[in-house]
Amino acid sequence: MKALKGLKKDYWLFWFASSLGMGASNILQYVLSLYVLDLTGSATLFASMLSIIIIPRLLLTPLAGVMADRAKKSRLMALILLGEAVVLGVYFVLGQITTIGIALIYVLVIVLEAGEIFYGGCEAAILPELVPPEKLKDAISVSKVDDGVVNVAAPLAAALIYDNLSISVAFAVIGELNLLSFVLQIRIRPKYAAERTAETHKPSVWKDFKEGIRCIRQNAFLRGFLRIMPLANAFFGATFSVSIAYLLRQSYAVDAWTYSAYCSVTAAMSMIVPLFAVPIVKKYPANKLYFAATLTIAAGILLIGVCAVLGLYQVLPIMASVVLIAVLDCVTIAAAIPMQMTSSIMLQTSVDKNLLGRVSAVLRMIGIASGALGEMLFGTLNDATWVWLPIFLGAAGVAAASLLFRKVMIAQDHPSDEHQKKGE
Repeated sequence: MKALKGLKKDYWLFWFASSLGMGASNILQYVLSLYVLDLTGSATLFASMLSIIIIPRLLLTPLAGVMADRAKKSRLMALILLGEAVVLGVYFVLGQITTIGIALIYVLVIVLEAGEIFYGGCEAAILPELVPPEKLKDAISVSKVDDGVVNVAAPLAAALIYDNLSISVAFAVIGELNLLSFVLQIRIRPKYAAERTAETHKPSVWKDFKEGIRCIRQNAFLRGFLRIMPLANAFFGATFSVSIAYLLRQSYAVDAWTYSAYCSVTAAMSMIVPLFAVPIVKKYPANKLYFAATLTIAAGILLIGVCAVLGLYQVLPIMASVVLIAVLDCVTIAAAIPMQMTSSIMLQTSVDKNLLGRVSAVLRMIGIASGALGEMLFGTLNDATWVWLPIFLGAAGVAAASLLFRKVMIAQDHPSDEHQKKGE
């Protein structure tokens, strides 16, 4: 593959370390999802486990963005992986002593999310330090393949662990993956780090975080994207993370292996699509690609709602409905990935390296906060109304985001053009 040429040892150490770290995180997420749904049967409690991450996100994201720009990214990421392995080891011991209830799950999710915030801040900004500028787009596209491999394997690994091990032993296995990721990450030596300018003022987290906000305000692409991202996140993410999961596990009562196979099949799109998406991303401007993708996603979710109704009211056999929903889920993922790749490339090529962590932190904080609110809304609706209703609501929300994007986004080939105008 042409994109692989020129990617050196440090990049591949990062590739494997992030694969293992992300694999550990995803496996834990699926295991906890299965555990909480089986333990409570409540969509609201399940959604609260997913959305509780809003607390550390709002408190720590500004600090994480600043640290990503000031600290040695690779070293900080390694320490976070080691810390997560230690926390999971503690939970393994707790599981041998007492029952792991909802309260302990909430504490675990919050603690690990705090680490993920700092890790994500560094991860969003480290690629320009590992590869030369001319290889950045290739590095981003290859990293998307990495995401796909993990996303396919994680649900099946989670089902294997969940069906054969206790929850406490599962913590130990996942902690070992984090430990191995730490060993790889600590060996990375970035070669393209931006030169640090001398500090002329006392470091201030809030002041530095506002630099990220200022950068967004001066960037036409980011300004337009920021206006619709909360709406798209709230409805798109919650539809699948809450409503579809609840539909399959509770309303359809599929077993852990069927649910995990569904997740793996849909996640396979994350591995396949990036291989063919680069020419599309290069050919079409971000605004047009985003508009077309979100409309496709809205249509896919609408059809998923129709299939859910047909399965619930026994017009279709349950497994036929599951298969159709899986196919439509794959369509939405295929539409979303080129959009995500474009956004990532535009961000990393139009923002100064010394501000990239802070800008990414602002976007992540808004995205996570809106996603968490959407998950709580959808969890409450799933418990209080028909299970199919939130799915149709998700389609309407994404369609609204698409139409709003078309209205507010300035058509241009590259977002930095507007940035230059603002600076004149």
